[in-house]
Amino acid sequence: MLDGTWPEARKMFRKSPYLDHLPVISVDLSRLSAYRLREIHAEGQYCTAEVAIALLDLAGDTEAATSLGEHFTRFKTRYLAGKTQHPGNVTA
Repeated sequence: MLDGTWPEARKMFRKSPYLDHLPVISVDLSRLSAYRLREIHAEGQYCTAEVAIALLDLAGDTEAATSLGEHFTRFKTRYLAGKTQHPGNVTA
């Protein structure tokens, strides 16, 4: 899984011939991104954690997917609670 903005990931993929033999997996999350820490510029864009959760589910590792999802939710809650313009609970 490449981690970066869409243009960065596209560039990494294009300029990394050693990735050519690896499978490319498309993940249809068919829901809006829950990531609200940065602005999403187009529908269908997801943060790395959301894609990792979907890939773990796809691989059948629901326990790991659930655990990562819970950690991701806590991270978002605490991060937003630390920003003065967002209400939140830092103990969540």
